[in-house]
Amino acid sequence: MKKENILLPISIIILGGCLILSAWIVTNGLKNNEHLDQSLNNTTQAKALMTSNEAAQYMGISLNEFDLLITSQVREKAVLRSYDTYRYIPFIVIGNQRFFNETEIDKWIEYNMLNK
Repeated sequence: MKKENILLPISIIILGGCLILSAWIVTNGLKNNEHLDQSLNNTTQAKALMTSNEAAQYMGISLNEFDLLITSQVREKAVLRSYDTYRYIPFIVIGNQRFFNETEIDKWIEYNMLNK
């Protein structure tokens, strides 16, 4: 048998094997990427609003200390006509409960570290 006649089938078999191997690698890469996307979505989803208890935990203080801080800020704010936004911890009231935003708490901490 001629050398050229043997090399053609061997080349086709090797090429086919390479195609199958590369398809397998791409498929596994996509599966791993989907798993990574799902885990990133789970870790980056934060609640938009936190309760007083969650905000206190976030700040690393007790709920009682946090409530005293908010109460004193509400009293102080009540007698002012105007004030800087982050002089006091921003919150919203829904029903009879206060809710806080993590980003706003971070801005309040930064403002008070720079201005006191």
